[in-house]
Amino acid sequence: MKLRIKGNSIRLRLRQPEVAQLASGERIESTTDFGATTLRVALAGKDVPGIFATFEDNAIVVIAPQSALSAWAGSDDVGLYGEQPASAGDPLTIAIEKDFRCLDRSHADDDQAGTYPHPAIKKS
Repeated sequence: MKLRIKGNSIRLRLRQPEVAQLASGERIESTTDFGATTLRVALAGKDVPGIFATFEDNAIVVIAPQSALSAWAGSDDVGLYGEQPASAGDPLTIAIEKDFRCLDRSHADDDQAGTYPHPAIKKS
């Protein structure tokens, strides 16, 4: 799972095995060790009406409707999107997206295992 934070938005990009785990009802989690503390990022499906996120105890936890995650996993849709009110200013926007294989050859050495075929590449 990849996390991108930009302004008041978060985006999670998931590889095929992670999407399959979510579709089957499993929670996925990733950690980054900073030495003195660890940042955790988790995504789980529950019986909720929409996507929301929390931040507590050094953890970003995103919850999405399990039915939406299961349907998305079997579709060609790129992602699921939501937003929630923030304490001030713009709402927090949340994106959960499939991670596609990079088109840029400069990333050719990066681990691309489990990524989705990029939709810009035509099947022959």
